Amino acid sequence: MSGCYALIVAAGRGHRFGGEVPKQYRRLGGQAVLRRSARAFLAHPDVTGVRVVIHPDDRALYDEAVQGLALLEPVPGGAERQDSARLGLESLAPQTPDAVLIHDAARPFPDAALIARTIAALKDHDGAIAALPVTDTLKREDATRAIAGTVERAGLWRAQTP
Repeated sequence: MSGCYALIVAAGRGHRFGGEVPKQYRRLGGQAVLRRSARAFLAHPDVTGVRVVIHPDDRALYDEAVQGLALLEPVPGGAERQDSARLGLESLAPQTPDAVLIHDAARPFPDAALIARTIAALKDHDGAIAALPVTDTLKREDATRAIAGTVERAGLWRAQTP
């Protein structure tokens, strides 16, 4: 076994976001969103290595976005997000990781405490996700799109992944 690796899934096209450049390569505060995501994991003392799964057509965008970062060689993604995650996991098999954190490249602000809590949860469980309790009021609609009731929030969580 050889530690905890981060797998950043960046192969999506982000059609809902719009534009010609996928959102993970757009600039936010002067840096590509992907770069911000990668730097957070590279800076964490409990993360051994970071690999990014990219769309096969995005190599030039990727190289520009992560220039100078000490990342493992990227791997091409698949047709769907779950395919990309699987391909990324398979690519890490030679490293025999103790744990793998899978992160969406379009989420540029994973903080060190969140990463640490997720790694800690993996010490006692086979899997864990970063999530926040639902605090907003949730409504259920009927067939006419009228409000039919309020959804009980107890036990509901907002996953920080798609």
